[in-house]
Amino acid sequence: MQYIFNVHEGIHEYIKLGRNYPFPPPPTKRCHNPKCNKLVSFRKHGFYERYYYSKEYKGKIVIRRYICPLCGCTISYIPNFCLPGFINAVNHIFEYIYNLFYRKGSINSVIKQLNLKNNVQFSRQILYYYRKKFIKNLNTIQNGLRQIIHKVKLPDETL
Repeated sequence: MQYIFNVHEGIHEYIKLGRNYPFPPPPTKRCHNPKCNKLVSFRKHGFYERYYYSKEYKGKIVIRRYICPLCGCTISYIPNFCLPGFINAVNHIFEYIYNLFYRKGSINSVIKQLNLKNNVQFSRQILYYYRKKFIKNLNTIQNGLRQIIHKVKLPDETL
């Protein structure tokens, strides 16, 4: 299970401090394991590294892990500039998807133009993968927008 926390200092400070970053304290909550499902105080359980690519930084970042003392299930706290399951930065993913849907010219020309602009290497296959995930989760995205922005008028399903 992955939880997102806010990094107020910015990505450079987070990377500079690494394991010494003041991560959120271990939570006291129900374990997400259906066999356990007990109210527990999670304990610190070390770190792991994952890749993160953006205009500002390309490389590994440190992710804090916590463990349930009863069943051993772990949770991770991911900084808000990362998306769970994605290597690339959130703003780059949305920019590429937006330009894919509203492109003028070929997909390859859009990718080349954005790769030069952002100094990031997206391939056509990665963009198709992100597009597929975006379309698959469109209802969830719309529900989230409706909760954040009340009375928002969203377009009909045309994708």
